[in-house]
Amino acid sequence: MSPHLIQTDTDRAARYDAVYPNSQKPLPADTMSDTSLVLTNKQARELWLDRQGLATAPCGKRHRAAFSDRVTSLGMVQLDSIGILARAHHHILWSRQSAYRPSAYNHLLKTDRSVFEHFSHDAVILPMSTYPYWRRQQRRRAERYSRGSWGREVTDRQAQSRLLAHIERHGPVCSRDLAAFRTGTVDKSTHAWMRPAHKLTLDYLWLSGKLSVSHRHNFHKYYDLAERIIPEQYRAQSLDDQTQINWLCEQALQRLGFASAMEIQRFWEACDLGEVQDWLRRPSLPIVKVNYPDVRGIRIDAYAPAELESQLRQVSVRNSRVRIVSPFDPVIRDRKRLLRLFGFDYRIEIYVPASKRRYGYYVYPMLEGIRMTGRIDVRRDRDTNSLNVRAWWLEPGVRDTPARRSRIEQELYRLSKLAGVSAVSPLPEPSPHPDQR
Repeated sequence: MSPHLIQTDTDRAARYDAVYPNSQKPLPADTMSDTSLVLTNKQARELWLDRQGLATAPCGKRHRAAFSDRVTSLGMVQLDSIGILARAHHHILWSRQSAYRPSAYNHLLKTDRSVFEHFSHDAVILPMSTYPYWRRQQRRRAERYSRGSWGREVTDRQAQSRLLAHIERHGPVCSRDLAAFRTGTVDKSTHAWMRPAHKLTLDYLWLSGKLSVSHRHNFHKYYDLAERIIPEQYRAQSLDDQTQINWLCEQALQRLGFASAMEIQRFWEACDLGEVQDWLRRPSLPIVKVNYPDVRGIRIDAYAPAELESQLRQVSVRNSRVRIVSPFDPVIRDRKRLLRLFGFDYRIEIYVPASKRRYGYYVYPMLEGIRMTGRIDVRRDRDTNSLNVRAWWLEPGVRDTPARRSRIEQELYRLSKLAGVSAVSPLPEPSPHPDQR
């Protein structure tokens, strides 16, 4: 092994230890049962990718029901405004449903009412069937919002009543429509993150569940009364808090396949860690303790649904195509889990000063089979109606071969359909990995 690669391994180990200072510390004894299932790292990767819909080639079904079913299978899809190729929610769905196009989303949201928007770790799309189990989260997020520095504005009952009455009379509105509610202007040169009071109140009413997102236009949210958006069958259900917590923990664990208490908590971010730990002590579905190695061979304790062992033999990654995935994809979003399972140290660098970036402003991970093999900086150029690859990098130990380049080029061609362009620029030579410069 070359000295260069030895240094790379050392650097990566140091970064790993920085993320996992307690990586070898066992979970509290009172939350663990005797180990009953041992996984290999390969099985753990395959299971995670299978649960997240990336174990096989994307489904080609074109009907909208397939798209809403995909949201249900994932649990939620993150919304994001950045559209280097396509906005994150479109990219995430396209990665699993190749016939999906951005125009389909408003049909799911506005026409079919098969999904709704709310807030988990960030703004997300949720299946409508989740709504009864999300009422507690609406209350949690609204309470947190009202405790912020703008609490007095958002809890002004008179302002809330005026906004609700306006929407009841005039129908869906976006923040920009409400000029009559403005109480002054904001100097964004010095207060870039400040929002006018009516926008704060709109968001509070949305978080609390009194309003819901009717549709979007150019990514702008249009709000309407929740009773005009959420079907009665979901609004009428009233579930106690513990029933909602049980459901959230069950659904998180099933979609994760296996997970620690912290990973279950991070999945929805709709429960506190203590609530998850209490659920693990008295679970509402049969669970078992599992043990798997991370990429360095350190054994990790986790939990899984009891039926996992019988399901493992049906799980395998039957696809070696290159997948260029969104930085907000569910497989990528939990950076700690990503590093633990794949040894892939990923960071989105949009807020990193250009001089300090290791790769670039918005660089996409590349998945190949069960390996994270590289990253690519590719952008849509509307002037030339093409995708332009600015740079790409392979992970240490991954070879640059004609077959691999061909698979990357094929994925870029597929991705051009989502981006709505007709051409792809030639793939340049790979850039050296930052650890090997």
